[in-house]
Amino acid sequence: MEIASNERSVNVQLQSTIIHPGQPADKHTLEAKGTVVEKAGNQYLRFEEKQNGQTVRTTVKLGRKEALIMRSGAVQMRLPFTIGNPRPGTYGNGPATFNLLVNTKELLVNTDPKGTAGSFHVHYELHADGALLGTYKLQITYTEGQK
Repeated sequence: MEIASNERSVNVQLQSTIIHPGQPADKHTLEAKGTVVEKAGNQYLRFEEKQNGQTVRTTVKLGRKEALIMRSGAVQMRLPFTIGNPRPGTYGNGPATFNLLVNTKELLVNTDPKGTAGSFHVHYELHADGALLGTYKLQITYTEGQK
């Protein structure tokens, strides 16, 4: 990952909990190297992960009232978060893409003005074709890392 002049290297810790209807909670953790950049008054966190031997690139727009997770590579995903306003999203894996409805329950963003540390917490439901697919809790923290 090439670092631009206004980007800062960060260490990323991600914890997610997924609850599908009628099933026990599924928890995942991830540690990655990433970057934070500020554009048009918003901070963007970027990092990569390997999934089944393939790369998934993730960008998180860290807005206090609206946030967005975009993933590309082995998985294609766009999830917008706004409390009190269900928003359309998408998820794709291979040739299939699914339309989703994202219902945000909680959204908390804390960012250091220098862009060297912060946290992102979102609790949301995903719906498709009028049915609840699952409830998700995602916590991302990042701290200044090495270039």
